[in-house]
Amino acid sequence: MKTSFKLALCVLLGISTNAFAADCSALKACDKKVCEINKQLSMAKSDNNQHKVDGLNKALKYTTEYCTVGGLRDDIQDKIDDAMEDIEDYKSDLSEAESENKMNKVQKYERKIKQENDKISMLKLELADLE
Repeated sequence: MKTSFKLALCVLLGISTNAFAADCSALKACDKKVCEINKQLSMAKSDNNQHKVDGLNKALKYTTEYCTVGGLRDDIQDKIDDAMEDIEDYKSDLSEAESENKMNKVQKYERKIKQENDKISMLKLELADLE
């Protein structure tokens, strides 16, 4: 009897967690951030990871008190600026590798530049989603 109750509880928690996860995608800005933290908090609790639970509770408290759309926008813009700086560094390294005819490094820096450009594209989508 106890085993079937535990199984039913696990199934119920799994369904509610999946429903909860789906709800986050419909939210925007700070509401979405709070929802995502709550989702991670739920998973950390189910994993009995108290250290992570403590950190996520702290993040949740901070987010609910201080989160603003303007702050989120600034954070995303900072990430875009950092990625652009990384691209400039990689382009410099790429030039050097090309001049030294080191094809493995050329490919490496081309790959890194592409990854940063992809990252920027995703961040710009996030930024547009805030508006």
